[in-house]
Amino acid sequence: MATGRTYDVVVLGATGFTGQKIAEEMIESKFQGSWAVAGRSRSKLENVVERLDLTSASVRPDIVLADVGDAPSLLALACSTRVLISAVGPFRRYGTPVVKACIEGKCDYLDVCGEPEFMERIELEYGEAAETAGVLITSALGFDCVPADVGTQLAASLFKPPARCTWVESFVSIHAGEAGLGGNFATYESAVFGYAHAQSLSRLRKQAAAAKGKVDLKIPGPRPRQSAKPVWDARLRRWTLPFPAADASVVKRTWAGLAKQGEAAAHTSVSFTLADRWTVALYVFFGTIFSFLANRAWGRTLLLRFPSLFSYGVFSREGPTDRQIHDTRFEYLHIAHGHADPAAAAAGAPPDEHRSVRIVGPEPGYIACSIFVTQAANVLLEERDAIGARGGVLTPGLLLRGTSYLDRIRARGIRVEEVPTPSA
Repeated sequence: MATGRTYDVVVLGATGFTGQKIAEEMIESKFQGSWAVAGRSRSKLENVVERLDLTSASVRPDIVLADVGDAPSLLALACSTRVLISAVGPFRRYGTPVVKACIEGKCDYLDVCGEPEFMERIELEYGEAAETAGVLITSALGFDCVPADVGTQLAASLFKPPARCTWVESFVSIHAGEAGLGGNFATYESAVFGYAHAQSLSRLRKQAAAAKGKVDLKIPGPRPRQSAKPVWDARLRRWTLPFPAADASVVKRTWAGLAKQGEAAAHTSVSFTLADRWTVALYVFFGTIFSFLANRAWGRTLLLRFPSLFSYGVFSREGPTDRQIHDTRFEYLHIAHGHADPAAAAAGAPPDEHRSVRIVGPEPGYIACSIFVTQAANVLLEERDAIGARGGVLTPGLLLRGTSYLDRIRARGIRVEEVPTPSA
């Protein structure tokens, strides 16, 4: 990587809701490097900087103008910094030019994307170029998909040879206060287009398999089955449904990357938990309408025109209120199953060893998200030699393993701990 850059970190898209929260986290975590906020509008960027709670211990960010539609400005931006954090979404629409600029400008790229189609396309189309350039490209460094990916790897690592982990089931729970949940329109918009391009993702995966071959994970024993319908889990005393986010796909990519390196992999399932039948009914009702409309052009127009109506009031163009953010937290529980004797797994015996990890943190979509991505940037700045790859497109799990990342997010208030495995 080139040195002598003007900045250690640049936050691109800092005038958006998520970008502002990332800038705030840079200040609150007392980042001591040189950094800048970047976007199209100087006046809006100035407003962002003026709202930051700058103290004597804070490094005031510079302002840099750049536009995702202006390739020269993106290249100049990439050449000025060691790490670029992008909060400009939807990434399917705006992400590729930024990645290209980072590869050409030889700066590491991080984002908070939760769009599988974008992430897997970037890996297919730019993985070799990034590796050749010595540039690290990592998406999904927000709530999608850090707690899923690093939590799964941590839970699996608790099995000591010859014991073997063969399955990690993950459960995500969101706990809101009396003001309810709140989300920003850009997050909602990304979800709409993510559903709309599910077929594109399927074609992309076939293309990737044809180009690179399918990775054999070599997991002993039968594949666990996950119900597509709501299921009462007596261990958690909550209802569970498949989590319709990028988490499972990202974790599977991490396992594939580890399998390529000759390491043991495990099956993955990710579920969303709900407290009662009424909440389950609402979730299924609105989810069915959302998926139906998202797959039709006229339906997407309706979804984007009336976000609050079609999300039961969760998403709006105004974004969440301060109270909603303050009162919301997340919990991610990873239950890892395996065998003391791997031969027993191959013979189809039920798991006889179990380990569990819990990750708990503040409001996930913007506060925890900002913590996750800024601490990943610190890892790149301070521990790049500890990362196994010198360049390429990596998942969060592949990028951050072997570093002090877990200690860093713990220091910012994220609780990561081994817990007793729940039983029915």
